[in-house]
Amino acid sequence: MTAKVIFVGEEAVDAGGVRKEFFLLIMKELLDPKYGMFRYFEDSRLIWFSHKTFEDIDLFNLIGVICGLAIYNLTIVELNFPVALYKKLLKKKPTLEDLKELMPDVGRSLQHLLDYTEDDLEETFCLNFTITEEHFGATEVLELVPNGEDINVTKSNRQEFVDAYVDYVFNRAVAPLFECFYAGFHKVCGGKVLELFQPNELQAMVIGNTNYDWTELEKTTEYKGEYWAEHPTIRLFWEAFHELPLEKKKQFLLFLTGSDRIPILGMKSLKLVIQPTGGGEHYLPVAHTCFNLLDLPKYTDLDTLRSKLLQAIDQNQGFNLA
Repeated sequence: MTAKVIFVGEEAVDAGGVRKEFFLLIMKELLDPKYGMFRYFEDSRLIWFSHKTFEDIDLFNLIGVICGLAIYNLTIVELNFPVALYKKLLKKKPTLEDLKELMPDVGRSLQHLLDYTEDDLEETFCLNFTITEEHFGATEVLELVPNGEDINVTKSNRQEFVDAYVDYVFNRAVAPLFECFYAGFHKVCGGKVLELFQPNELQAMVIGNTNYDWTELEKTTEYKGEYWAEHPTIRLFWEAFHELPLEKKKQFLLFLTGSDRIPILGMKSLKLVIQPTGGGEHYLPVAHTCFNLLDLPKYTDLDTLRSKLLQAIDQNQGFNLA
């Protein structure tokens, strides 16, 4: 794969050399629902494009570029999108199952509509071919098909209603925004190779997976300076680490790498590095997120090491760009 240069504004970004913190920081900001570019769904804890955004549409192109660069550089990025995003990137059609993932209550309601066997469907559901949305405190009724307000949902057309609903959420409502995202993504990751992926595989390339192998993590960790695998402080570190519950171990990954998930190639591709640091045992470990590098003071006591490690990861919000 040859190196690519992507131009963002007036600056050139080398696809092979963009530093990891660029992904972490800019994506954290751009994806924050407070900017109105994306809508957050509490039930699923996922986000989707907000077609009522006031932001420049070109920003969606930038987000697509960064998503592509994440794959190019095997960098894990916290993109809380449903699988539908990756289906659309691969030109596959989202379905009701994708709506269930993004909007569980709505998805279940539509499934109930399809499964309803009684003859009083119109009276029970009282639906027409419209969708009601709320944006910035205002309610808006939108037609799913021409003259949809005058078309009642019946047993004979309920599948068409569900299909139109799914199509509206994932396609019609967000078409210009997704087109910009798609164009940005394919600047970096276009081509025939992309067609070899399934949507779930492409998602895993971006957000990683949860196939944790903590023994493999220890085995592949590298050391600098005075530290080596059998150094007393390192032995204490791994003893303390392996005693941590799963959530704390995941929190450590977040602290050190910027994500609690692991690359698609597994733990061995994380390449953690631990090095000694000056100062006494009252200092906390420090994470250099862009290098997966941990500054670990020369602790001589297991309880002290455990306490300082927990303090460090509990007080950290995800990055420490030291």
